[in-house]
Amino acid sequence: MPAFPDSLRTELRALLGVENLVEAGDSLTTLSRDYYWYSPALRPQLDNKRADLVAKPGTIAELRALLAACYNAGVAVTPRGGGTGNYGQCMPIHGGVVVDTTRLDRIHSVESGVVRAEPGARLITIETQARAVGWELRCYPSTWVKATLGGFFGGGAGGIGGVRWGGIGTGDTVKSITILTCEAEPRTLRYEAPPPITALRTFGTTGIMIEIEMRLAPKLDYDQLAFSSPDWSKLLEWTDAAMRNGAWRKRVASQFQWPIPSFFKPIKKHIRENEHVSFLMPERSQTAEMIASAEAAGLTVTYNRPLSDPPKPPFLSDFTYNHTTLWAMKTDPAITYVQVGFTKDFRAQLTDLMTRYPGEFLVHLEWGTSDPARTVGPGASPDVISVGGIPLIRYTTPERFDEILAHARSIGVSVGNTHSYHLTATTPEGTVARHALKHSVDPRGLLNPGKMSTFPVNPFTAAPAIPSL
Repeated sequence: MPAFPDSLRTELRALLGVENLVEAGDSLTTLSRDYYWYSPALRPQLDNKRADLVAKPGTIAELRALLAACYNAGVAVTPRGGGTGNYGQCMPIHGGVVVDTTRLDRIHSVESGVVRAEPGARLITIETQARAVGWELRCYPSTWVKATLGGFFGGGAGGIGGVRWGGIGTGDTVKSITILTCEAEPRTLRYEAPPPITALRTFGTTGIMIEIEMRLAPKLDYDQLAFSSPDWSKLLEWTDAAMRNGAWRKRVASQFQWPIPSFFKPIKKHIRENEHVSFLMPERSQTAEMIASAEAAGLTVTYNRPLSDPPKPPFLSDFTYNHTTLWAMKTDPAITYVQVGFTKDFRAQLTDLMTRYPGEFLVHLEWGTSDPARTVGPGASPDVISVGGIPLIRYTTPERFDEILAHARSIGVSVGNTHSYHLTATTPEGTVARHALKHSVDPRGLLNPGKMSTFPVNPFTAAPAIPSL
């Protein structure tokens, strides 16, 4: 890796002020990382990756000047939001400058069901401001307290609200994305959907987002519920039916096999020993009906609290999606995770995996929709609801891990590659369009180099191959 140019360091100090640069120490290491250490494959590959410098621009003009300076110096530029990704999306493979976007946090407007904001705006801040005027986020990650809008759109996929609205690429949630190119004179380019926006979820390899327009949902009041049962199948049948019930409006839909609930230490008094748990967040006017249905099915309500407005902890969503993995790893560092999607035969697929790998494959389910227009209301169809999840795996060896995943695939379960930092491995679709966009906006290949591994232009040493798990 080439030495960082002293002239660029001097230029950035003059541009941003030394108070907005991190040039050494633990903070430099921290701001060069995300939660890559969830993966036993990524830990040895990424442990030593660190930026030469972290820059914190406070205006779009400063960001534009920074990009021009890095372009002229031939230095890698890696954008960073809240740093809550799980497979190195914002980690600098080839050093250079990490651009911390959290000072670019202005929320320009929340009008007519659309938020327009800079990339560093925190999602919980957007939710709070939106709810104050009658709107709410359609979808957000479990890391929403720390996660930024740009980080979510650049490296995320879905989360809470997915059972109603799908992920960020589903339906019409994304209205527009505006980016800066990495050139001698960075250009401002705006992309409006439809058609699908190629710059979405590219880890910052195809321009740095400077403004995002995202459609919101009408505000609802919610309760947070936990249902418990020692009978996995009974809990699964009721939870799945609740998710497919088009009359019920809900935001959270998660189910956990024991012992996963035992990892949730902050709410341990609401967890029953040796029982499986489902977390749901129904619209408040439907809570009583949902509880009555669950109790009639033989389930026990162990948690019932309103989601406050504005939102304040505790949040049951803090135990869903990849927060589940975090709580598990705090108890057992040998645990890792995969992202999976089940077919309509999910019951048989789950039984197979739970029986074949008892205590080794621990089930964590999340429900989602492929068609928000047919999820609730008179035209609702249960067929648009799908079952996926982020199961936990007690990791022993790469061979055993590969064996488990190979068997899952053999019975029809789709398995995402969350143990690679390569964009084409985690989101392989759209490679040709991404290449064309990157050629246009990043001609020298300086934006997050090494992540779009199939892109032919990389001025730095090729990144080491990630061994498959």
